[in-house]
Amino acid sequence: MIRALKNRIRDKIWIFLKAKWQLRSGIAILVQNDSDWFVYNEIFCNKEYDDAINLFLKNVPVNPLIVDLGANVGYFTLKMADELKSAGAKDFHIVSLEASPLNFAVLQQRVQQPALSKQVKAYVGMAGYKTGSESIGHSAQHYGHSTFSERSNARKIVVDYVNIETLLPAGKTIDFLKCDIEGSEEIFIKEYNELLKRTNMAVFEWHEGIINRDHCRAMLQELGFHSKGILKEDPPFRTSVEMFQRI
Repeated sequence: MIRALKNRIRDKIWIFLKAKWQLRSGIAILVQNDSDWFVYNEIFCNKEYDDAINLFLKNVPVNPLIVDLGANVGYFTLKMADELKSAGAKDFHIVSLEASPLNFAVLQQRVQQPALSKQVKAYVGMAGYKTGSESIGHSAQHYGHSTFSERSNARKIVVDYVNIETLLPAGKTIDFLKCDIEGSEEIFIKEYNELLKRTNMAVFEWHEGIINRDHCRAMLQELGFHSKGILKEDPPFRTSVEMFQRI
């Protein structure tokens, strides 16, 4: 009861603060609650993905396609869009997929701002299998989602899987893929061999205990990827972020 009251008060304070900043590209960044603040700091302050983004920016192709799986409320998507615009890329396209309907509503609102000129398309649904549905646990904190069996004390939401191929231009190369799908990454790699064969660079967040990281790495190696190193490790939560590039 007291904790819930504290959380409501903190949310009201964030609303009062109207924490908003315009990036150098003209893209607006908004922080609306503690969860936003946590994820914002991971991506913009701790620069969790910067090594991978900087490697990608060394040779940006014409009309690059970026795929953000597990887009949450949009901070990685906005970070990548800002970096591309700042590097002079104009004709990029980002496809962002988020499983949580609540997170998706925020994501969609944030990517519809004028500075993005309709360069981002956001979709709601789960990544992993190509068909079917799954029960996921979700709370007001959007640090992530997981299957309902992993978070039995969370609110239950049934979400459909999305065939990611249907969201993308047929046969087009994916220049950069970010995959943070809360333990479904092993399923995704197994299901999307053909999509990954036309992907040049990828960043995966591994959730050990749910997936077998060594098996995932082996599958990616068979598909022509080479590990470029670990970007982050969080032993207490058994997670890590690793970047890969096509050989």
